[in-house]
Amino acid sequence: MNAASLMMGGVSALCAGGVGIMFLVAGVSKLREHDLFLGTLSSYRLLPAWSLEPAAWMLGAAEVLVGLMLLFGMGQDVGGVLAAGLLVVFAVAMGINVMRGRTDLSCGCTPGQKGETLSWSLVLRTLLCVAPALLPAVVGMASSVSIRFEGVACGVTLWVLWQALRALPEGFPGGEAGERA
Repeated sequence: MNAASLMMGGVSALCAGGVGIMFLVAGVSKLREHDLFLGTLSSYRLLPAWSLEPAAWMLGAAEVLVGLMLLFGMGQDVGGVLAAGLLVVFAVAMGINVMRGRTDLSCGCTPGQKGETLSWSLVLRTLLCVAPALLPAVVGMASSVSIRFEGVACGVTLWVLWQALRALPEGFPGGEAGERA
């Protein structure tokens, strides 16, 4: 195995870890806070009322499954494609509501946590996540178990760090409240 393919496999594993933990946490949150997520899903006004309950359960379960596939490398090609597809669907749903002027809605990403309201920057950020989601499907992960494990662990660590930075107190540089100032 040459150095370039080894590096791409490691980067792919890093992406699988970051995107995988993002989907796993979001999916578990949607299942645990089902009623809260159901309300958010309803507020988007994109689905008929009869489909909201099954859609809420299916989205949460799909996110958990995608997260596990990416984190454990079993079916990462399918997991990557599904993650990218879900991200596009989420971005389109947010974009439709932003076009309608409904920016006061919660994104619904992780119910039970402080969510963001809809904006074009959130739509763009969601679409930017498509590339890292697809990388494990396109490139595959490193054949070396240790590099695969280290890549996924680094991806998970980067996601945790991002969440920690978002939770910084108001006025602290880099914190959500500090970004608004």
